[in-house]
Amino acid sequence: MDVPRERSIATRTGLLALAVLAAAARSFAEPTEALPAVGAPSLAVPFFVDRKLGDGMRGSLEEAARRLSESRCQDVLGDFTDGRGRTLEANLRETGQTLPAYLGYVLFYDGSTTEACESERVLAWTSPGSRAVHVCWSQFSYWQRANPGYAATIVIHETLHTLGLGEGPPTSGAITAKVIARCGA
Repeated sequence: MDVPRERSIATRTGLLALAVLAAAARSFAEPTEALPAVGAPSLAVPFFVDRKLGDGMRGSLEEAARRLSESRCQDVLGDFTDGRGRTLEANLRETGQTLPAYLGYVLFYDGSTTEACESERVLAWTSPGSRAVHVCWSQFSYWQRANPGYAATIVIHETLHTLGLGEGPPTSGAITAKVIARCGA
């Protein structure tokens, strides 16, 4: 098939632009391959983690994905609604993803220099509906070493916010308590 020169140039230009955008996105977030826990089925969720965080988040993300694959943990989506009154379960359905797969759409960035991370009580933060989670690495890594299950709980907590959950009410503590009740600690 004979393609006009202008269309061929436009196609190559479009492909080049896509390649540049993909390279730019990788400079902010690097996918890390999820490794399944011993004895667990392979979830094969690629995680997107800021290079500044390195591989440090891997364990918490893997544990969060493992928990999110359990139906009891998934029930937490029906416990909360977004600002419009829709359940987080309905918001997840709109993405067309399963809950563990959705975790691969969440972007984890180093938030160490953000104002929110100045508080020792903040391990991570995001805005309702945003896919970007800012990790306060100093605080988060402490808890990841001291209590890996709690660090995974925080990943799930922040994932709920990415699906539209706000705070106040419910409080941050109430959200975390519900995640622990449904998903374990």
